[in-house]
Formats: sequence, structure tokens, C-alpha cells
Amino acid sequence: MNFGGKIRQIRKQKGLTQKDVYQNILSKSYAIEFEKGNHSISATLLLEVLDRLSMEIDEFLYISDNYHLNSYSDYIYRYSKYANRHDLAALKKLLAEVLLKQDTIDQVRAAEVRCRIAVIEHLEQTGIYDPAVVSSKDKSLIQQRLETIESWTLQEVQLYGNTVEFMDAEHQVRFFRRLSKSLEQYLPYDRGREIFCSMLVNLISLTLRGERLDYAEVLIKQLQLISTDYKELFHRLAGKFFEGVLAIKQDKETEGRKKTRYVLDVLHEVGHSALAQELEIFL
Repeated sequence: MNFGGKIRQIRKQKGLTQKDVYQNILSKSYAIEFEKGNHSISATLLLEVLDRLSMEIDEFLYISDNYHLNSYSDYIYRYSKYANRHDLAALKKLLAEVLLKQDTIDQVRAAEVRCRIAVIEHLEQTGIYDPAVVSSKDKSLIQQRLETIESWTLQEVQLYGNTVEFMDAEHQVRFFRRLSKSLEQYLPYDRGREIFCSMLVNLISLTLRGERLDYAEVLIKQLQLISTDYKELFHRLAGKFFEGVLAIKQDKETEGRKKTRYVLDVLHEVGHSALAQELEIFL
């Protein structure tokens, strides 16, 4: 795809000359033809040009697609939003859209959405949060997808984090060992840190439900170590809540109840009652 026309538009909107943007990157004649759409440039040169425009590649691609998210980003944005709000109608609509597609990854996404719908429906009907209600077929589909990828990037980490509660214990542990090796590499990257924080929240939830308290304590400390930026405020709150749950399970009732109540009150106050409801199940 040739991005020259969009680069020209952004450059002019910012009041920059071609010399400001292309000097020592492209020749004057090549830059002119590039902006006309007659030439393309390598990814490396595009990144250099975007740096002159003070733009990240993600933002540029978002603008280039008329302010639309790419397929994966749109899916994960909607899935996370609907799941956190327990919006069953929206999740079912998302499922119907995903089912219209034919790619293998879309089959995995459909399984992911079906699992979430099953758990939320069961919760609303019984008041019990039980990941075991998901179908064995959907669980196997997700596990097989992660098995086939030898070296994970963030999409696999995110899939693991969103579905770890549905997996059998063997896969939970094996997959965590695989991804934990890359945690340190992603810490400087905002998006990576966010995904790892979310994964840890789900894993801590699982270990507390399974009464694996020593493991939960280690994971809580790890979450608190990496959720230091204001952007990870929810993950910080979740870590505080899990500290309280752990304290209760260790017979420190007063201390634990104080921490958990504080977090629940904050979530209700800022309009995240569905998340508070999920956390409240621990109590």
C-alpha cells in the first residue's frame, strides 16, 4: 500500500515542508513522486518519516484507514468492552459478526466469545461464576491454537489472558511458562505492559479460586511491580483487591475486608459495577 498521499496531507496540516520531513531520508525528486503516489518506500524509511511527523505507526495506520481500527484491534476493543460490562446482547452480536468470517483465527475468536457468553449467562442465572460451564469443543479450539504457535507475540498473550480460566490446569501452567520469558522484553512497551497486566489479573483470580495461595501471592507482587503507570490504574486496583482477598484467606479478616471494600467502592463510583460484581464473588 502506498501511503504517500496521506503523508502529504498530514505534513501540510502540520505546516511542515518536504525538506522538514524528508531531508537525509529521501531525495527531493523521490519525495515528490512518493507523495503523488507514484513511488513506495520501505517500512524502515516510513518509520523515519513518521518520526519527523511526530507520529507512531499505530496512529498513522489508524488515520490512514479513516480513523477505523484494524480487524484485531476492533475485535479486542469490543470484546473487552462488552465482556467487562456483561453486555450479553452486544457479545452475541459480535459473535454473529465473527461467525461470518472464515479464517482460522476467527473460529478461535468465536470460541472465545462463546465461552464468555456462557460464563456470564450462568452467573446471571445462578449467581455463581463458573468457567467450567464452557463447552469442551471451544476450550480445545483455543488450546490447540496456542499450542501451534511456537513463539508468542502479544495477540497470543492476550488470548491466553482472556481464556486462561477456561483451560485445563496442564495448559495453564505450560502456557504461562512459555509467555513469562518475554515479560521483561515488553515492559517498556505500553501496550505490552497493559496486556501482561490483564493476563496477571485473570491468572491471580484463577489461583485464588483454586486456593493456590503461595502462587497467588507471587503473582500479585509481580502485578504490582509492573502496574506502576497511571494507565494501569485498574490493574493496580485489582492487585489491591487481590491482596485483600489473600489476607482474608490467611485469616487477616479486618485488613482484608478493608482493602477489598475500598476497591469495590471505587469501581462502583466510577461506573464499573459489572467488574465490581465479578470481584465481589470472591467475598
